[in-house]
Amino acid sequence: MAATRALLARDGYDQLTIDAIAKEAGVSRPTVYRRWPSKAHVVFDAAFGDTPAADDVFAGTDDFGADLRTFVRGALEFWGRPVVSAAVLGILAERKRDPALHIRTQQLLDEQTVSGFTGLVRRGIEQGVVRPDVDVGMLYHLLISATFYAVVVQHHSTTDDLVDRLCSLVLQGATKERGHPPDDQPA
Repeated sequence: MAATRALLARDGYDQLTIDAIAKEAGVSRPTVYRRWPSKAHVVFDAAFGDTPAADDVFAGTDDFGADLRTFVRGALEFWGRPVVSAAVLGILAERKRDPALHIRTQQLLDEQTVSGFTGLVRRGIEQGVVRPDVDVGMLYHLLISATFYAVVVQHHSTTDDLVDRLCSLVLQGATKERGHPPDDQPA
C-alpha cells in the first residue's frame, strides 16, 4: 500500500501501473494480482483503506453548527489528501466498468458516512436547529459534491473561509425565508 500511495501521489492514477507498483514494493507482478484483480482495486485500497474512522467525524456535540463544520472540514481535508485526490477520478471512471468496485465504493459512502451524517442531522433536528422535513440524503449529496468539486476540480485548499461559506449556505439556506418566494416572484 505504501508503494501504491507513493507512486499515486507522485505520478497520478493514469500513469500508475501494476508493474510499477510491484517494482516499487519489491514483489512480483503476480504477487500483486493474487491480492487485487486490477489497478483500480489496488488504488482503492491504498487511497481509501486508511480513511479516518467515521466516529471521529461524527462524534457529535450539542452544537449542530460546530458538528456541521467538523463534517465539512473533514470532507474537504479528505478530498485534499494527495493520494485521494490523485485516485478519485480514476476510481470513479473504473467503478462504472467494475461491479465489485462499484459495490465497494458505495459501501464506503453508505456505511461510513451516510449513516453518520444522518445522525448528525437528527441531532440538529432534536436541537431545534434543523427543520424536521429536511431532505437528509440531498443535503448529504450537496455537501459531498460541493466539497469534492471545490478540492478535486477547483483545487481549493481547506480554509476556515471555505468551511464557513459552505456551512453558512446550509445553516441559512439559499432563500430569505422558507416558504416565501423571492421578491421578484409572485406569491
